[in-house]
Amino acid sequence: MSQILLFTKNPLNEQVFEDRLRQLGHEVFTTKELVELCLLDTANHDFIQIFHQIILSETIANVEVKELVKTLNNYTIPIFRKSDEPVDEAQLEEWQKLGITEWIESRPSIESLREKLSCDKLTNESKIVFLPKTKEKLSLARLALSSGELKLFVILYEQKNQTIPREELCLRMWNRGKSNSSMSQLSVMVKHLKAKLASKGITGPIIETCWGRGYRLHETVNEQICVDTNELKYGNE
Repeated sequence: MSQILLFTKNPLNEQVFEDRLRQLGHEVFTTKELVELCLLDTANHDFIQIFHQIILSETIANVEVKELVKTLNNYTIPIFRKSDEPVDEAQLEEWQKLGITEWIESRPSIESLREKLSCDKLTNESKIVFLPKTKEKLSLARLALSSGELKLFVILYEQKNQTIPREELCLRMWNRGKSNSSMSQLSVMVKHLKAKLASKGITGPIIETCWGRGYRLHETVNEQICVDTNELKYGNE
């Protein structure tokens, strides 16, 4: 399940599309007000990093989409353009050069929407966003994680950006298998860890939710956090 930010000029236009996203298990935040906010160079846009994917509605003009993408490109988050109009390969290539990851039909089938938002597909095909060169890595010890948060981080970190099933995470975290209680506890722990890392200045999706599969640490986290072997040993205790 992913957290999706849907930019639009008319929320009423998005109801059918939102329903399809929720059928796939995604959480959707639809906003009209944030369109103007993100067009302002002076505004703080750090809230964006809590989302896994961004979709720009067909209700937003192309000229505004191009300006929005300039802001959104500062984050390692795939950006989709939703539209009633199909694009050919040449047009799609031009949009991808600007920062659009993929094109989505405004009324897609469940299957095509599922594949467009596939976690593996996004990892392989999404645009490359470079972190500021002056940004130094943070030591894991400086992040002040709780023992549970540290253990979860280390488990994800040692997987080298590979997806870990939720059942396996529950076993390694608490030595118990899949249950409503353990799954709920894991979901809360992941949310707390993401919030803690974001509050310390770690940018990007941080922890990706791969629908129907599990969780994985986003590759850019390794570029922002320095981990030594002693911290890995402590996290596994």
